[in-house]
Amino acid sequence: MSESSSIKDALYAKIDEIGQEQIHQLLLNNKFSELFERIYEPVIHNVQDIDEYEKHGTIAESLTHYLFTEMLIPSQRKISFENIEIDMIIPNTTELQKDSHNTIVILFVKTSNIEQVKQKIQDLKKLQKDDAKIWIISKDHIEIPQSTYTTEKESFGKFLKDAQNFIKTKKMNKLNIFKTKV
Repeated sequence: MSESSSIKDALYAKIDEIGQEQIHQLLLNNKFSELFERIYEPVIHNVQDIDEYEKHGTIAESLTHYLFTEMLIPSQRKISFENIEIDMIIPNTTELQKDSHNTIVILFVKTSNIEQVKQKIQDLKKLQKDDAKIWIISKDHIEIPQSTYTTEKESFGKFLKDAQNFIKTKKMNKLNIFKTKV
């Protein structure tokens, strides 16, 4: 518990330092890679004494949760559905039950054990059959059939852009693209 709270503290200290207005400007201008560079990279270097994979996965998950909230991307985080743990889902489990084509299940890799990762993916495939709708965010690139992103600025920026495009094409977003207009 204290490990993730040190990550959360470091992350929100960096967000406060940059300021919401600046963050919203970057979001409005689709500067996702710059946002990653300004928030994620300093936080990774500030947090010590935590396994590298766990650290990358936890920071990526926390930052994604914050940015999805700011971008009005509907999602649920850290839930259990049909006895399967889900890190994050766009938009929610209700939609998953109705039409899985309208949902993305996101896994934040927090271990270097590839067999554990593959087992987790197999569990998620029980809920979401479409590999393209299972997104994996990892410290390192993994050769798997699912959509993969790494915790580096270009890849993470693409992940945010893809999430934004998904909700636009599914017409899930509200009238505004972001919480506040700048």
